[in-house]
Amino acid sequence: MINHIDSSRRRILAIALAGAAGLCAATTTLAQTGVYPDKPIHLVVPFPPGGGTDVMGRWIAQSLSTSLRTPVVVDNLPGATGTLGSAKVARAEPDGYTILLGISGTHAIAPAIYKELPYKPATDFVAIARVAQGGNLLVAHPDFPANSVQELMAIARKPDSKLMVGSWGNGSGGHIALEAINQTAGVRMGHVPYKGVAPELNDLAGGQIQLAMVDVTSAAPLVKAGRIKALAVTGPRRSSAYPNVPTLVEQGVAFDTAVWYGIFAPARTPPAIAERLSKALDAILKQSDTAEKVRSLGMEPDPVSREDFARQVSDDIATFGRIVRAGNIKGD
Repeated sequence: MINHIDSSRRRILAIALAGAAGLCAATTTLAQTGVYPDKPIHLVVPFPPGGGTDVMGRWIAQSLSTSLRTPVVVDNLPGATGTLGSAKVARAEPDGYTILLGISGTHAIAPAIYKELPYKPATDFVAIARVAQGGNLLVAHPDFPANSVQELMAIARKPDSKLMVGSWGNGSGGHIALEAINQTAGVRMGHVPYKGVAPELNDLAGGQIQLAMVDVTSAAPLVKAGRIKALAVTGPRRSSAYPNVPTLVEQGVAFDTAVWYGIFAPARTPPAIAERLSKALDAILKQSDTAEKVRSLGMEPDPVSREDFARQVSDDIATFGRIVRAGNIKGD
């Protein structure tokens, strides 16, 4: 009789525990899918206010706020060429309330440049969405004798050539694009590092340097005014902002790696939350006014699946790593 009662009690306890576990699981699932988000989301932009990345981040935050019906707050955390803010997100609670606007510089180039990078882009983050991609511009002073990359290469291959090209810093995307041209075309153009795009554009327009690699948005006013001229755009396709400027590939230099903006969350973010963010951004990127906004920032709206974006990040890490090692490039 005692054994029968104990056995019954054990069965009742097992049923109760199973029910509690099921309720807990259901509550967790609801928190991850049905309730999220129920408080403000913080979008970390790892660069100072006012730049192109900041403008892109604030537009994304505003669009996400409307889509998710919760505030999305931009936190500017500049420093160490974007790696300081990126590292903070990598260490953040993986609950979907701290996300990052990363760029190819922070996630594909930085691993090759910095030996002690405080995060691993491939494993410390989950890719949420690629929001835009494009290229940089190779530009020249109006008096420079070349008007195309082919003509530039002819000058660069002369034995007495001492061409120098500016970029916005050692180890920057512009510096690496220059090194890719050198390696692919078999030339050796020197590098002039600046503390940003603005000073290099000022020196280019003023004739202190002949050539520079710059972002398409910053260069636009000077190109339109005829104070500098565009020779080529990097990346896989022409920029809609410069439809008459051919790509490097079109001009015989086989370098088509794009620069991009993407949203990332810390690793171990619940899949349901990552998917919720991804779907919200995908819907935003397919809206009719999105293309105009993204192109106004010099980029192209080009959404892909989360899996394809993660694969692109991995491929770009390998590509930029090869360029950096071959050119012995060091960061500032």
